[in-house]
Amino acid sequence: MRKRNKKLLLCVSTLLALTFSTEAYAQTKPADIPYTPPTTAQSATSSESDEYIAYPFRDILGWRYKAVDGKMYRRQYNYSKQKWVGEWELC
Repeated sequence: MRKRNKKLLLCVSTLLALTFSTEAYAQTKPADIPYTPPTTAQSATSSESDEYIAYPFRDILGWRYKAVDGKMYRRQYNYSKQKWVGEWELC
């Protein structure tokens, strides 16, 4: 019973952490700094822009959670392709 409560607590705390981290991620760009897109001359000669394009084709994966009859389940979701990955598992 204790092991089950620990797993449930871990799943719920992970879910809360992910919820709050997405709000912080959305606010990473300061509002007072205007965005200026690079010109073609800057992007062709600058090597700094190459470090920002590290993984342009990597899929964005995340966990989705649901509670059924008091049990917490999780399943991975591919946000890039909008498809489920794997099956629901008890956490």
